[in-house]
Amino acid sequence: MNSRDNDIEDLASAEEPKTGEDRYFITALSRGLDVLSCFRSGDVSLSNQQISERCGLPKSTVTRIVYTLSKRGYLIQVEPGGRYALGTATLALGSSMLARMDIRQIARPLMQELADYAGATLALGVRDRLSIIYTEVVRSTATLALTLQVGSRLPLASSAIGRAYLANASLQERNAIVKLATELDDSAGEAMREGIARGLQDYQEYGCATSFCDWQKDVNGIAVAFRSSGTIPAMVMNCGGPSSSLSREFLIDEVRPRLLELVRRLESSNFG
Repeated sequence: MNSRDNDIEDLASAEEPKTGEDRYFITALSRGLDVLSCFRSGDVSLSNQQISERCGLPKSTVTRIVYTLSKRGYLIQVEPGGRYALGTATLALGSSMLARMDIRQIARPLMQELADYAGATLALGVRDRLSIIYTEVVRSTATLALTLQVGSRLPLASSAIGRAYLANASLQERNAIVKLATELDDSAGEAMREGIARGLQDYQEYGCATSFCDWQKDVNGIAVAFRSSGTIPAMVMNCGGPSSSLSREFLIDEVRPRLLELVRRLESSNFG
Protein backbone atom coordinates (compact mmCIF):
# COMPACT_ATOMS: atom_id res chain seq x y z
CA MET A 1 0.00 0.00 0.00
CA ASN A 2 1.53 3.33 -1.01
CA SER A 3 1.53 6.57 1.01
CA ARG A 4 -1.42 7.98 -0.93
CA ASP A 5 -3.50 4.90 -0.09
CA ASN A 6 -2.50 5.30 3.55
CA ASP A 7 -3.70 8.90 3.46
CA ILE A 8 -7.07 7.81 2.09
CA GLU A 9 -7.39 5.07 4.71
CA ASP A 10 -6.55 7.55 7.45
CA LEU A 11 -9.21 9.89 6.12
CA ALA A 12 -11.83 7.15 6.19
CA SER A 13 -10.91 6.11 9.72
CA ALA A 14 -10.98 9.65 11.13
CA GLU A 15 -12.45 9.90 14.62
CA GLU A 16 -16.24 9.56 14.58
CA PRO A 17 -18.82 10.53 17.18
CA LYS A 18 -19.46 7.55 19.48
CA THR A 19 -22.66 8.51 21.28
CA GLY A 20 -26.32 8.35 20.32
CA GLU A 21 -27.36 8.26 16.70
CA ASP A 22 -24.16 10.10 15.66
CA ARG A 23 -22.18 6.87 16.04
CA TYR A 24 -23.55 6.01 12.59
CA PHE A 25 -22.27 9.27 11.09
CA ILE A 26 -19.29 8.79 8.76
CA THR A 27 -17.29 12.01 8.72
CA ALA A 28 -15.17 11.10 5.68
CA LEU A 29 -18.28 10.36 3.60
CA SER A 30 -19.88 13.61 4.75
CA ARG A 31 -16.81 15.57 3.69
CA GLY A 32 -16.81 13.93 0.29
CA LEU A 33 -20.44 14.87 -0.23
CA ASP A 34 -19.65 18.42 0.89
CA VAL A 35 -16.99 18.63 -1.81
CA LEU A 36 -19.45 17.54 -4.49
CA SER A 37 -22.11 19.91 -3.18
CA CYS A 38 -19.82 22.94 -3.25
CA PHE A 39 -19.95 23.04 -7.06
CA ARG A 40 -22.50 25.60 -8.24
CA SER A 41 -24.41 25.89 -11.48
CA GLY A 42 -22.13 28.61 -12.85
CA ASP A 43 -18.87 26.83 -12.05
CA VAL A 44 -16.86 25.42 -14.93
CA SER A 45 -14.13 24.09 -12.66
CA LEU A 46 -12.70 24.65 -9.18
CA SER A 47 -9.20 24.46 -7.76
CA ASN A 48 -8.38 22.59 -4.56
CA GLN A 49 -7.97 25.96 -2.86
CA GLN A 50 -11.46 27.08 -3.90
CA ILE A 51 -12.96 23.79 -2.74
CA SER A 52 -11.09 24.12 0.55
CA GLU A 53 -12.48 27.61 1.13
CA ARG A 54 -16.05 26.67 0.25
CA CYS A 55 -16.09 23.53 2.39
CA GLY A 56 -14.03 24.86 5.29
CA LEU A 57 -11.64 21.92 5.03
CA PRO A 58 -7.83 21.82 5.08
CA LYS A 59 -6.33 21.77 1.61
CA SER A 60 -4.53 18.50 2.37
CA THR A 61 -7.87 16.86 3.21
CA VAL A 62 -9.44 18.25 0.04
CA THR A 63 -6.56 16.87 -2.03
CA ARG A 64 -7.23 13.34 -0.76
CA ILE A 65 -11.00 13.61 -1.18
CA VAL A 66 -10.66 14.98 -4.70
CA TYR A 67 -8.27 12.17 -5.60
CA THR A 68 -10.77 9.57 -4.40
CA LEU A 69 -13.74 11.18 -6.13
CA SER A 70 -11.75 11.42 -9.36
CA LYS A 71 -10.94 7.72 -9.20
CA ARG A 72 -14.68 6.98 -8.97
CA GLY A 73 -15.68 9.33 -11.79
CA TYR A 74 -17.45 11.92 -9.63
CA LEU A 75 -14.82 14.54 -10.49
CA ILE A 76 -12.56 14.98 -13.50
CA GLN A 77 -9.33 16.94 -13.75
CA VAL A 78 -9.76 19.53 -16.47
CA GLU A 79 -6.44 21.34 -16.19
CA PRO A 80 -2.94 20.29 -15.16
CA GLY A 81 -2.22 21.58 -11.69
CA GLY A 82 -5.47 20.66 -10.03
CA ARG A 83 -8.67 22.21 -11.41
CA TYR A 84 -11.63 19.89 -11.27
CA ALA A 85 -15.15 19.66 -12.68
CA LEU A 86 -18.07 17.39 -11.86
CA GLY A 87 -17.84 14.02 -13.60
CA THR A 88 -20.46 11.91 -15.33
CA ALA A 89 -21.11 9.82 -12.21
CA THR A 90 -22.80 12.84 -10.62
CA LEU A 91 -24.96 13.22 -13.71
CA ALA A 92 -26.25 9.69 -13.22
CA LEU A 93 -27.26 10.48 -9.65
CA GLY A 94 -28.99 13.72 -10.61
CA SER A 95 -30.77 12.13 -13.54
CA SER A 96 -32.13 9.36 -11.34
CA MET A 97 -33.56 11.89 -8.91
CA LEU A 98 -35.09 14.09 -11.61
CA ALA A 99 -36.62 11.05 -13.29
CA ARG A 100 -38.62 10.42 -10.13
CA MET A 101 -40.05 13.92 -10.26
CA ASP A 102 -42.73 13.22 -12.83
CA ILE A 103 -44.64 16.14 -11.41
CA ARG A 104 -42.43 18.44 -13.48
CA GLN A 105 -44.14 17.18 -16.62
CA ILE A 106 -47.60 18.22 -15.50
CA ALA A 107 -46.33 21.36 -13.75
CA ARG A 108 -44.46 22.85 -16.70
CA PRO A 109 -47.45 23.97 -18.86
CA LEU A 110 -49.29 25.28 -15.80
CA MET A 111 -46.22 27.21 -14.73
CA GLN A 112 -45.76 28.60 -18.24
CA GLU A 113 -49.34 29.84 -18.30
CA LEU A 114 -48.86 31.74 -15.05
CA ALA A 115 -45.43 33.01 -16.09
CA ASP A 116 -46.93 34.47 -19.26
CA TYR A 117 -49.82 36.03 -17.34
CA ALA A 118 -47.54 37.64 -14.76
CA GLY A 119 -44.61 38.45 -17.04
CA ALA A 120 -42.47 36.61 -14.52
CA THR A 121 -40.23 33.62 -13.88
CA LEU A 122 -41.62 30.53 -12.12
CA ALA A 123 -39.51 27.78 -10.60
CA LEU A 124 -39.82 24.51 -8.74
CA GLY A 125 -37.20 23.71 -6.14
CA VAL A 126 -36.10 21.39 -3.35
CA ARG A 127 -33.92 22.06 -0.31
CA ASP A 128 -30.22 21.29 -0.31
CA ARG A 129 -28.70 22.19 3.06
CA LEU A 130 -29.04 26.00 3.37
CA SER A 131 -30.31 26.60 -0.16
CA ILE A 132 -33.19 25.85 -2.47
CA ILE A 133 -31.98 24.34 -5.73
CA TYR A 134 -34.10 24.79 -8.83
CA THR A 135 -35.32 21.61 -10.54
CA GLU A 136 -37.57 23.29 -13.12
CA VAL A 137 -37.71 26.85 -14.46
CA VAL A 138 -40.06 28.57 -16.90
CA ARG A 139 -40.14 32.23 -17.83
CA SER A 140 -42.30 34.61 -19.76
CA THR A 141 -41.19 36.30 -22.96
CA ALA A 142 -40.89 39.57 -21.04
CA THR A 143 -37.46 41.06 -21.56
CA LEU A 144 -37.13 41.67 -17.80
CA ALA A 145 -37.85 38.09 -16.72
CA LEU A 146 -35.21 36.57 -14.42
CA THR A 147 -32.66 34.34 -16.15
CA LEU A 148 -32.07 31.76 -13.41
CA GLN A 149 -31.64 28.16 -14.60
CA VAL A 150 -32.20 24.61 -13.38
CA GLY A 151 -29.47 24.08 -10.79
CA SER A 152 -29.52 27.69 -9.58
CA ARG A 153 -29.49 28.10 -5.81
CA LEU A 154 -31.41 30.59 -3.69
CA PRO A 155 -30.79 31.17 0.02
CA LEU A 156 -33.30 29.80 2.51
CA ALA A 157 -33.36 32.83 4.79
CA SER A 158 -33.93 35.74 2.41
CA SER A 159 -35.70 34.37 -0.68
CA ALA A 160 -39.44 33.80 -0.92
CA ILE A 161 -38.91 30.20 -2.02
CA GLY A 162 -36.60 29.55 0.91
CA ARG A 163 -38.95 31.13 3.43
CA ALA A 164 -41.86 29.08 2.06
CA TYR A 165 -39.85 25.95 2.73
CA LEU A 166 -38.89 27.06 6.23
CA ALA A 167 -42.47 27.95 7.14
CA ASN A 168 -43.66 24.46 6.19
CA ALA A 169 -40.79 22.43 7.60
CA SER A 170 -41.22 20.53 10.86
CA LEU A 171 -39.88 22.05 14.06
CA GLN A 172 -37.20 19.36 14.14
CA GLU A 173 -36.05 20.21 10.61
CA ARG A 174 -36.08 23.96 11.33
CA ASN A 175 -33.92 23.43 14.41
CA ALA A 176 -31.49 21.32 12.38
CA ILE A 177 -31.30 24.03 9.69
CA VAL A 178 -30.64 26.76 12.27
CA LYS A 179 -27.96 24.58 13.87
CA LEU A 180 -26.28 24.03 10.52
CA ALA A 181 -26.35 27.75 9.74
CA THR A 182 -25.02 28.66 13.19
CA GLU A 183 -22.12 26.22 12.78
CA LEU A 184 -21.05 28.23 9.76
CA ASP A 185 -21.53 31.64 11.34
CA ASP A 186 -23.53 33.08 14.25
CA SER A 187 -24.97 35.79 12.02
CA ALA A 188 -26.12 33.13 9.53
CA GLY A 189 -27.96 31.37 12.32
CA GLU A 190 -29.69 34.58 13.34
CA ALA A 191 -30.60 35.34 9.73
CA MET A 192 -32.13 31.86 9.47
CA ARG A 193 -34.25 32.46 12.56
CA GLU A 194 -35.45 35.72 11.05
CA GLY A 195 -36.25 33.93 7.78
CA ILE A 196 -38.33 31.35 9.65
CA ALA A 197 -40.21 34.06 11.55
CA ARG A 198 -40.85 36.00 8.36
CA GLY A 199 -42.07 32.90 6.53
CA LEU A 200 -44.46 31.95 9.33
CA GLN A 201 -45.82 35.49 9.51
CA ASP A 202 -46.33 35.64 5.75
CA TYR A 203 -48.14 32.31 5.71
CA GLN A 204 -50.45 33.46 8.46
CA GLU A 205 -51.29 36.64 6.56
CA TYR A 206 -51.15 35.55 2.91
CA GLY A 207 -51.01 31.75 2.75
CA CYS A 208 -47.62 32.04 1.03
CA ALA A 209 -44.13 33.40 1.66
CA THR A 210 -42.84 36.68 0.28
CA SER A 211 -39.59 38.46 -0.44
CA PHE A 212 -39.84 42.05 -1.57
CA CYS A 213 -36.35 43.29 -2.41
CA ASP A 214 -34.90 41.17 0.43
CA TRP A 215 -33.04 38.50 -1.55
CA GLN A 216 -31.93 41.05 -4.15
CA LYS A 217 -32.69 44.74 -3.88
CA ASP A 218 -34.55 44.87 -7.22
CA VAL A 219 -36.41 41.51 -7.14
CA ASN A 220 -39.88 40.71 -5.77
CA GLY A 221 -41.30 37.23 -5.34
CA ILE A 222 -43.84 35.00 -3.64
CA ALA A 223 -43.67 31.24 -3.05
CA VAL A 224 -45.63 28.23 -1.80
CA ALA A 225 -44.46 24.87 -0.43
CA PHE A 226 -46.24 21.60 -1.19
CA ARG A 227 -45.90 17.82 -1.41
CA SER A 228 -47.51 15.79 -4.18
CA SER A 229 -46.59 12.36 -2.84
CA GLY A 230 -44.47 10.62 -0.26
CA THR A 231 -41.88 9.43 -2.75
CA ILE A 232 -40.31 12.81 -3.55
CA PRO A 233 -39.09 15.55 -1.20
CA ALA A 234 -41.21 18.49 -0.18
CA MET A 235 -41.13 21.00 -3.02
CA VAL A 236 -41.53 24.76 -3.32
CA MET A 237 -42.69 26.93 -6.20
CA ASN A 238 -42.04 30.62 -6.61
CA CYS A 239 -43.07 33.40 -8.94
CA GLY A 240 -40.80 36.41 -9.18
CA GLY A 241 -39.16 39.07 -11.24
CA PRO A 242 -37.81 42.61 -11.23
CA SER A 243 -39.60 44.89 -8.80
CA SER A 244 -39.92 47.47 -11.58
CA SER A 245 -42.40 45.20 -13.39
CA LEU A 246 -43.76 43.03 -10.56
CA SER A 247 -45.12 45.17 -7.75
CA ARG A 248 -45.94 43.86 -4.31
CA GLU A 249 -49.61 44.64 -4.87
CA PHE A 250 -49.76 42.78 -8.19
CA LEU A 251 -48.08 39.70 -6.77
CA ILE A 252 -50.32 39.58 -3.69
CA ASP A 253 -53.62 40.55 -5.29
CA GLU A 254 -53.39 38.99 -8.76
CA VAL A 255 -50.66 36.36 -8.84
CA ARG A 256 -51.03 34.83 -5.36
CA PRO A 257 -54.50 33.27 -5.86
CA ARG A 258 -53.39 31.79 -9.18
CA LEU A 259 -50.21 30.38 -7.67
CA LEU A 260 -52.15 28.82 -4.79
CA GLU A 261 -54.60 27.23 -7.22
CA LEU A 262 -51.75 25.90 -9.35
CA VAL A 263 -50.19 24.25 -6.31
CA ARG A 264 -53.51 22.75 -5.24
CA ARG A 265 -53.76 21.09 -8.64
CA LEU A 266 -50.29 19.67 -8.30
CA GLU A 267 -50.95 18.37 -4.78
CA SER A 268 -53.94 16.43 -6.05
CA SER A 269 -52.10 15.03 -9.08
CA ASN A 270 -50.54 12.11 -7.16
CA PHE A 271 -47.43 12.26 -9.32
CA GLY A 272 -44.03 11.10 -8.06
